[in-house]
Amino acid sequence: MANHRLFVAALAALVVAVPVAAQKGGTVEVGGFGQYTIVDDAWHVNNGWGGGGRLGVFLNSHWSLEGAASFSSFTNQAPRASGSSSMQTFNGQINFNLPFGMGGKTHHFLLEAGAGGQRFASHTDFSVPLGAGFRFRMTDALALRFDGIVEYVENPTAATFGFPPVIGVNSQAARSTNVELRAGLSFMLGNRTPPPPPVVADTRPTPPPPRQEPPRQPPPRIDTTPPPPRVNTDSINAVNAAREALLAKLYFDFDRSELRDDQRAVLDAKLPVFRANPGVRIRIEGNADERGSDEYNIALGMRRAQTARKYLIDHGIDAARLEIISYGEERPVCQEHDESCWKQNRRDEFVIIAGGERLVAPR
Repeated sequence: MANHRLFVAALAALVVAVPVAAQKGGTVEVGGFGQYTIVDDAWHVNNGWGGGGRLGVFLNSHWSLEGAASFSSFTNQAPRASGSSSMQTFNGQINFNLPFGMGGKTHHFLLEAGAGGQRFASHTDFSVPLGAGFRFRMTDALALRFDGIVEYVENPTAATFGFPPVIGVNSQAARSTNVELRAGLSFMLGNRTPPPPPVVADTRPTPPPPRQEPPRQPPPRIDTTPPPPRVNTDSINAVNAAREALLAKLYFDFDRSELRDDQRAVLDAKLPVFRANPGVRIRIEGNADERGSDEYNIALGMRRAQTARKYLIDHGIDAARLEIISYGEERPVCQEHDESCWKQNRRDEFVIIAGGERLVAPR
């Protein structure tokens, strides 16, 4: 009973302490879980069930700090006395959260490591948790989480470990390894985008316009200038169509930089415009969606820009007329976290940097 009171007190302290630090950071994760513990053979107890809770804060989009407390109950094996034993674990850890897309939502694969203590049979030992898990987002505020934790426990002097019944050292349990399998729910606090502030209407009265005397009308003049020449609207439309073809975007599949068959026509339409306008130069800007690290997406955007540049060069366009740059995930055209937005952000954009003011339509 004393052990359970210690567990509840520590968990309550964790719940109170962490939100204070979390107020300075980003999203806060609060959750509970059920736990199945596979214990080391040296403990001489059967595997058991339990539960626990966690509280963490995201430092940025990938790294988070987390505290967790859990307990499990076991049925004793010989040479232990008949009955049951309990275990409590308290850990602090750092998690690396790797996002991935599935079902139109962004989820996370987690790598976990930390340090803490494990209390068993009135004896507390130092432990090192190493594990991995998944966080599946159900809504902006609710996620389903699964973890597998390997607890490396140092127990160098096990005089109070419960067996053998005489004072001494249980060498089999000097270093033990337990596996904790967890499943539960997490509430993601502060994960919603705040609504824009309301627009306050200007209620100040509008002053009346100053009084103006009507201008004196000059005597009518007979206009003898010839009418202006008729504008060739067909030519204007052709130039506009050429400009649109030169600026048309190129789209890519997820995590790919190869040219799609359905996108070749976008580049083919630019070729006659380049040939009809030898003074035109463009910049090809490669972009990626939000999934993946910043460094990876910068490299992926550069490969996408190089794909378009190589295609145009292979079809006779001078390389000196083509500049390339990558913005990675920094310039999304859509901000939602689903495939309908991600496919719009996986793109090359084309910007005219010279010769655009004298553009002519190809014949």
